[in-house]
Amino acid sequence: MNEQANTRLVQQAYQRIRASDIPSFLTLLADDVQWKVPARANVPFAGTWPGRQHVGEFFRKVAESQEQVEFAPEHIIAQDDKVVVLGHFVMHVKATGKESRSEWAQVWTVKDGVITHMQEYVDTAAVSRAHTG
Repeated sequence: MNEQANTRLVQQAYQRIRASDIPSFLTLLADDVQWKVPARANVPFAGTWPGRQHVGEFFRKVAESQEQVEFAPEHIIAQDDKVVVLGHFVMHVKATGKESRSEWAQVWTVKDGVITHMQEYVDTAAVSRAHTG
């Protein structure tokens, strides 16, 4: 796929996540996708989630532990098989009542029309503090 098609695929992924259509979102992923979010203390969804089924579990854990206040992808940059998205979020952490907020970068890899890898970069200290009682 070319960079424009890869960008459209990642935009479609965000649209399905925003619509809470996780089953449909999961169809955009390779069976052996690698989903990586940074390790953070007290964050139940931190770490590496290998495979489509585990990514579904990741989204269940996210929904159980926090509510989205704001999630805004702002810039998309594509080159070769990589799509980099820059944005920010604000989440309400259910267990602590605190807000988790950070700018973020997500690096997506697309091969043969499916997403094979996603690596997220966030302010890990800020997110961990919000999840700590």
